[in-house]
Amino acid sequence: METSTSYQVCVTSAAAAVVAGVVTYVYYKHKRRPRDASEVFDYLKIVTVTTEECCDKVVDELRRRSKKYNALGFDCEWVTEKQGKRRPVAYIQLSSYDGYCGLFNMNVMKSIPPSLKSLLEDETIYKVGVAPADDSQYLFHDFGVACKQTLDLRHLADLSRHEPGGLAFLAKSVLGAVMDKSWKVRCSDWEAEELTTRQVNYAAIDAHAAIRIYTSLLQRLRWQNAPFPWSTKWEPDELCRRLADRKYKARKNNNNNKAKSKEPKVGKDGVVMSKRYPNATRSKPLYHNCFLQAPDGELLCTCDSKKALWYVEKELADVVKEDPLTVRLRFEPAGRSVGDVGRYYQLQKENKCVVCGGTNSYIRKNVVPREYRKYFPEIMKDHSSHDVVLLCCDCHQVSNMRDQAVRERLAALCSAPFAAHHSSNKYTEDSACKRIRSAARALHYQSRKHELPEARRKELEDIILQYYPLHNEITVELLREACELQVIYENAEYESHGMKVVEYFLEREGLLRLEEVWRQHFLDSMEPKYMPELWSIKHNEERLRVKWKEGRLTQKDLKSIGLTKI
Repeated sequence: METSTSYQVCVTSAAAAVVAGVVTYVYYKHKRRPRDASEVFDYLKIVTVTTEECCDKVVDELRRRSKKYNALGFDCEWVTEKQGKRRPVAYIQLSSYDGYCGLFNMNVMKSIPPSLKSLLEDETIYKVGVAPADDSQYLFHDFGVACKQTLDLRHLADLSRHEPGGLAFLAKSVLGAVMDKSWKVRCSDWEAEELTTRQVNYAAIDAHAAIRIYTSLLQRLRWQNAPFPWSTKWEPDELCRRLADRKYKARKNNNNNKAKSKEPKVGKDGVVMSKRYPNATRSKPLYHNCFLQAPDGELLCTCDSKKALWYVEKELADVVKEDPLTVRLRFEPAGRSVGDVGRYYQLQKENKCVVCGGTNSYIRKNVVPREYRKYFPEIMKDHSSHDVVLLCCDCHQVSNMRDQAVRERLAALCSAPFAAHHSSNKYTEDSACKRIRSAARALHYQSRKHELPEARRKELEDIILQYYPLHNEITVELLREACELQVIYENAEYESHGMKVVEYFLEREGLLRLEEVWRQHFLDSMEPKYMPELWSIKHNEERLRVKWKEGRLTQKDLKSIGLTKI
């Protein structure tokens, strides 16, 4: 009897456990099923910003709410014209993790208020999204703001072994949220005086989904990197800093949707050639570390083999040693190596990225950009190898993006134009004349082939005759003249940004100071770990001081760089 009762209890318990398991399974399956994003994110608080006062309040609130993850969801909206041309950014969206969303209406405000500009340029807060670097470039072009610490979610997806994709794909696969990506809202009028409810929700959800995906992927990475996440501290900041301001490049797949495993292309010297920068990535080492000696055997500098052998071929030097190649000059050089500035040129340099130490591929980085250096006097261009360093492809891309912040500061300081300004284009295009010329060329070419319909011929002729009102019909001479119409004109208002900056420093602080600004920026923004020994921010100043003491520098030379003494 007791055995039967025990059996019944066990059966009842087992049945209860099965029912509980089924209920739990159904609950979590229902919870995890994809739901509409507006349902998943029904807690959003959306604030549309149209005034600077409102902007300041919203930015302060976003800063306060971003402290937990040091990140904000980030996105932009704009109108694309029928011709495919992009209009200026109409809305900037920023969202915190807890659902506070600011929609900044740039159509009304016209310019970015200082508080929003400061937030976008804040290096302690990540702006996360899909392709945020592109949005950052648009903001720089349209409003001159250099957005910093943008982070593409697809980098984190790759690292967490999750299939990367667009924002809608990641929202559905990571958060179970189905986003509204209908072309009717994506391509709607973002410059309208007032957005529809659907537009507002679309813009806010885009930004908020990004910050939610960001935290979920970081949590997944935490579990992958720590065996016991509840007891092991894992800080993602170092990882995020390494990925910040770096564009994402999707991996190519074959027809079976599997990654191809091709061997990388290797140059003659064993250097892997990158496809990302096919024209810029070096296939040969930059530094050959050959030695150039004075006639008495004193070491002058290291150089590449081509330069060393040029002296030999011109009978200006003799080969002293084959390995390493050492060449001794037959004439007395203009100067010898003096102090640290001279010893810098004597040191052997490594062919690797000065930031991360990568050796697979590298690109020459001009620490002082050429757009400024090309306006320097010859005395400063001479021996400019000090400001050429090697970076891997990824570090080169990040460095170039971070350079925009300095360009913006210089533009404001020196009143120098940028691409966002009308007067900054060296050439302008007359769209009306271009339309006339296109019509004339089409008429001329298609008429020769006898393939032009009569209606189309009449349309093209009308376009041309509108430009030539004194003519009643199209003649051969008129058609030939219209085919050669000038459509590109030099902009009389054009002012080169680089030239304006150089002129400003030349008149005030001197060009040495401009060099120092860029060198210090490179050190601060990239934190290179493998810079050449004796590389100095004041290198040119030290080099010119040596020349001055040796009498190889005149007062006129000093004046050419904006100085009276050194």
